[in-house]
Amino acid sequence: MKSLGVNAFDDADIEGLSNWYDRDGKIVATPMTADETLNNHYTFLWSRKTLAKFIGQYTDIYVFGGSGNLPGVFDLFDRIYFLKVDPGLQRDRLLSPLRPTPLMDIKDGDFIIWGEWLEQLAKERNIPFINAAQTPVQIFEQISGQDI
Repeated sequence: MKSLGVNAFDDADIEGLSNWYDRDGKIVATPMTADETLNNHYTFLWSRKTLAKFIGQYTDIYVFGGSGNLPGVFDLFDRIYFLKVDPGLQRDRLLSPLRPTPLMDIKDGDFIIWGEWLEQLAKERNIPFINAAQTPVQIFEQISGQDI
């Protein structure tokens, strides 16, 4: 999308935005497995201050991603959408060899869907759903109302 002149960012591309935290609120190293995450009660959170500063640099910006404290930053955005992904497609994406922590989403041989609570939250807040099987260009055209 950047090559098309769109200010679109994955949350992992925003330096200092996210970290893993332990129960005491201390930053910990990125866990490598779901077991490590669950056994230690780690949480993935965004920095509100970092996000506000980052998006303040742009007139139009699109940020894709999620965190355990996502509802606490909703007010920083004009619009919010929930990208709904089919479980089969999500499984395929999670199995990508390009992922830095491929074991983060597997426990006891089964996949963990970390964001199920986000879907429920989106329903409760009437956040529009978008089919995540679409291409990035199709998603952009749907949320922006612009054709690329």
